[in-house]
Amino acid sequence: MVDPLLHYSNPLVKREIFNFSKARWVALFGRTMVRHDGDKPLTFSSEEDVLEKARRFNARTIYATASKYEVVDRAHVEQDKVVAYTPFFDVDTKIDKWEYAVRAAEAIVSFLEKEKVYKSVYLLWSGEGIHVRVNERALPKDYYPVTAAHALVQYVLKRVKNDIRRLSEQSGGVLKVDELIDAKRIFTAPLSLHKELDYVAVCFSPDKLSKFSLEWAKPGSFTHEERAYEWYEEDEAKELLVKAIQEYSPYHEGIKAESSDKEEVEGKLGRFQVMGLLQAARYYALYGDLDKAKSFGLNRAIFYAWAKYYGRGYVPKGGRGVPSVPSEFREDRALVTVAGEQVYQEKETGYFVIGDRAQTPRDYDREIKDKISATVPYDVAWESALKYVSSFPKEVLENQREFYERVYLPVRDKFIEKVIKRKGSLDAFLQ
Repeated sequence: MVDPLLHYSNPLVKREIFNFSKARWVALFGRTMVRHDGDKPLTFSSEEDVLEKARRFNARTIYATASKYEVVDRAHVEQDKVVAYTPFFDVDTKIDKWEYAVRAAEAIVSFLEKEKVYKSVYLLWSGEGIHVRVNERALPKDYYPVTAAHALVQYVLKRVKNDIRRLSEQSGGVLKVDELIDAKRIFTAPLSLHKELDYVAVCFSPDKLSKFSLEWAKPGSFTHEERAYEWYEEDEAKELLVKAIQEYSPYHEGIKAESSDKEEVEGKLGRFQVMGLLQAARYYALYGDLDKAKSFGLNRAIFYAWAKYYGRGYVPKGGRGVPSVPSEFREDRALVTVAGEQVYQEKETGYFVIGDRAQTPRDYDREIKDKISATVPYDVAWESALKYVSSFPKEVLENQREFYERVYLPVRDKFIEKVIKRKGSLDAFLQ
């Protein structure tokens, strides 16, 4: 077993970990996970501080957030005030089948190259898998960084899912690629030791992927490309991100040999679907147009999920956390107030807009209706939702906060039980 302190005393190791961890919230793992130094988020103040803190906290593995902050302090990390985010694809397997991770990474890299994203890409061997990472400066600053990263990763994984699923089946189901994008997500720092295995998290360029072997990751004789995490071309992923934002859904989908939706198996609807359904019912109860109700429902579900990523809760006050609408689109769209909420609306179709794209009834059917139908008949869910929403006074439905707190919150995790199966009286909700 390698001596962690001996490893972290290597000048190159200290230098790489410190440089990578600048503006990131650090986590150290030994017997337990440590993320704070006293009451402050853990950071490194210098190269020597890497070794000092590894010794002090008896750390074996060093992590850092995918998020970068202007200031790494309690206020910034608790409120998710993220200024940049490193998109990454977490390719995971077992050590005896590491070649499948390489092949899966090749599929992801190949797609990125087709989308003209390659100067900003680097690979990191994580110990039992590979991270495909995209430098955060390749993403334009038009969107909240966490949302932009998630949209990009989600879009790419949808395009390579057949290749990944085939490789996962060939591996016996041990290969998987998950969406792990969230504001406080930590991942392995370059040249950190793995938490259990005697391997080093080495970085290398995509053109060396086919040549990778486990010999590269051996402590004491590792092969690593210094500062690979700094390779980038400004806004290189802009065109890819525009396409990704247009079909972004703020929930995660892992890719495995056999996938299942835990919420569906448990007979429970996801919060995203419940929000979309209730918002659609809210619009229909107030205004009566089913197509626009579907557009509004999906639009608001995306909006609140987006606000959650920013960490501002359910009452964003405009500006940050709200998907931007580029000026070139605004001639065809208007900012209107609907049910007490401000939302962009296409002038021609009347559909509502978020993420530079109008949400259509067809989008609603795919993201809300079809997902609900996998658990309960949608017609039943819709009629129950409409009856439930209509039981509230009009002034509640026309107030953003009131709707969230009195209509959505009480049933978001038990919609089937409390609304469809009618366990518990509606009177309890109206108090």
